Amino acid sequence: MTYICANCVQDARLQALIRSASTNENPCDYCERESSVDLYFVADKCDDVIDTFYEVSSQTMAVIVYDRLPEGKSLEATVAELTGAPDSAVEAIVEVLQDLWYDKDSDEHQYGEDPWFVPSYRMGSTLSAQWEMIEASLRNEGRYLNPKVAAFMEMVFGGIRKDIAQDGKPVLVNAGPGTAYQTLYRARVFQNEKGLVEALEHPERCLGAPPVGSGSSGRMNAAGQPAFYGATDVDTALAEVRPVVGSWVVSAKFSIDRPLKLLDLRLLGKIKLAENLSVFDETTKAAAQRRDFLRDLCNEMVLPVMPEQQEHSYLVTQVVANYLATYPHISIDGIIYPSVQRGVQESVDTGENVVLFYKAATTSNADSEEPTAVAQLWLYEEDGPGRDFCPAIRFLEVKSAPAWYQKQDSHIAPTLSLLKDSIQIHEVKSVQVTSDVSSVDVGENYFNR
Repeated sequence: MTYICANCVQDARLQALIRSASTNENPCDYCERESSVDLYFVADKCDDVIDTFYEVSSQTMAVIVYDRLPEGKSLEATVAELTGAPDSAVEAIVEVLQDLWYDKDSDEHQYGEDPWFVPSYRMGSTLSAQWEMIEASLRNEGRYLNPKVAAFMEMVFGGIRKDIAQDGKPVLVNAGPGTAYQTLYRARVFQNEKGLVEALEHPERCLGAPPVGSGSSGRMNAAGQPAFYGATDVDTALAEVRPVVGSWVVSAKFSIDRPLKLLDLRLLGKIKLAENLSVFDETTKAAAQRRDFLRDLCNEMVLPVMPEQQEHSYLVTQVVANYLATYPHISIDGIIYPSVQRGVQESVDTGENVVLFYKAATTSNADSEEPTAVAQLWLYEEDGPGRDFCPAIRFLEVKSAPAWYQKQDSHIAPTLSLLKDSIQIHEVKSVQVTSDVSSVDVGENYFNR
């Protein structure tokens, strides 16, 4: 039998495990210290780690059929990286592992005779199974005051204030004056001139978030719950409202007037584990499961949803957004997420969507009961019937509401201000469709048998 001591490995957690299991019965075969453990102890720990944190890469079609070099690292290199043990100890650990993985009855090796491994990023299955139960609970037992949902949300999102993405950026992003997110665009579709003029006569109210109790449900809000859906550029704002040909779209830019904290879903889906975590620590497994689950959840939250399925499909994203809006550890004012409507184009900056929660969705002068502007759409000829589409607006002085007048959300200071010279009217002439085309083959030969 071969023995090894804690000093002959470099992983701090593995050292602690070895020390707790060491005896003075046999000296270390690599440095002759008296306190040691059987090398099988270390091999068994490596077996657990490889099974949990790695995937075999040497049993793919490319390797077996086309004799290509596997991705990742060989078993020897993987064990050396995990343990930091001397080369002779690594060779001995590998020999033990190969014996563990060999089945005499079938004469087969668990990972093949010369296995290579890559880190696994599909460890979220345990949490995904719990999430499926949570989804069923939301739909069958109610979304409000649901203890199952609250406990799961805390487990998954409780640590986001400390999460860092792979590029080193925190997942919580600053917005407002002096940041990369100082302004947002918002758009709204109108089918006739009457609605268009009404919007121009009170653009703060018509283009801002709807008041409490009104407004339809959205990806991140329930019906009647105010939310400001904006975009970082006007093209994204236009795409998100999905206008039909013949309609008008009014767009405008709003400034964010106070500091906000936004959760970037793209970064949350790419969080990295803390550098001081050891794969030999049981808590690292839970952290890796959370990382992979969040990646899958963030992808799910921005999937395209058909209009007839919105009420059903938006339930989960609405509950997540509601939890984040009331996040107990730090104030989160909204979420940044990619635009589904514009898709992913490598050569084009497709912009981002930003939803501001109720507490940050208020716009200056939006609560004015009277129009805030005078507007016109057409310029008529002085001596003829002709006219030109020449929209114009003149803003009025907005009087402050009397001291006794209190609205339901009057305690919330306005976050947004309309940039008056940014208003544009877009008459939709055509809609461009980007698609993947698949021809339908004809004939019996193409059917699966």
